[in-house]
Amino acid sequence: MAAAGSPSVAAMASRPLTDLLAELRACRWVDLTHSFEPGIPHFHLFPDEERTTLFDFDEGAGTLGHGFLAHQYRHVGQWGTHMDPPAHFVREGRFQDEVPVDEMVLPLVVLDVRAEVEADVDFAVGAEFVEAFEQRHDRIPEGAFVALNTGWADHWPSGDAMQNRDEAGVAHYPGWGVDALELLVEGRGITAIGHDMTDTDPGMRVSAGEYPAEAYILGADRWQIELLANLDQVPPTGALVVASWPKPKAGSGFPARVFAIVP
Repeated sequence: MAAAGSPSVAAMASRPLTDLLAELRACRWVDLTHSFEPGIPHFHLFPDEERTTLFDFDEGAGTLGHGFLAHQYRHVGQWGTHMDPPAHFVREGRFQDEVPVDEMVLPLVVLDVRAEVEADVDFAVGAEFVEAFEQRHDRIPEGAFVALNTGWADHWPSGDAMQNRDEAGVAHYPGWGVDALELLVEGRGITAIGHDMTDTDPGMRVSAGEYPAEAYILGADRWQIELLANLDQVPPTGALVVASWPKPKAGSGFPARVFAIVP
């Protein structure tokens, strides 16, 4: 039964979608995506992007001809703000083209851990932080996209700053703890996660060749977005996230375009 004063499901279904779009247009739209190009921050074992101008408006400027502009892009799937499907880590996991479009528009929850990271750059968000967040806000809804705002996007586009390596070459940046992800997946039934770092796990774990948080979230048949931008412009709850990406057959990851719609 609909709550008093709220429209019934039938009434909502009968409304023109253009009315709904007009309401959404009246909201604030926040781009959560970095532009990508050669030299941007990325996972340290991946090669840099190579971009070639095949056709250019000016004769002689394109390798194949002129009259219009066309580039050839060569980069790993995990490039810039990108989507990782379960198949990125799981042999039998869903590929990118197998994630349905109804998973691309979700309630957005943003966990702001910037103060914790300021005190400890190796901070890993745990289940206790999530539970404390819910004490201050509503319970994280089923099917949500939960993003981690560590403030690390402020280092973009410096790869050195994003990795923050010490003299021994060990990276230092924040990340997810497995216990937090277990709570979100098993206790709250979320659909996906996102974060502003290059990796799901803290830098010290990645430097040691350990990826327990990423292995867990993708192994749980969830997907994720890495290297998000502008999470500081989104409230903790109440917004929607729209995440879209190309559809490579049996794809293991690809750059994404992600934005929030904020009331």
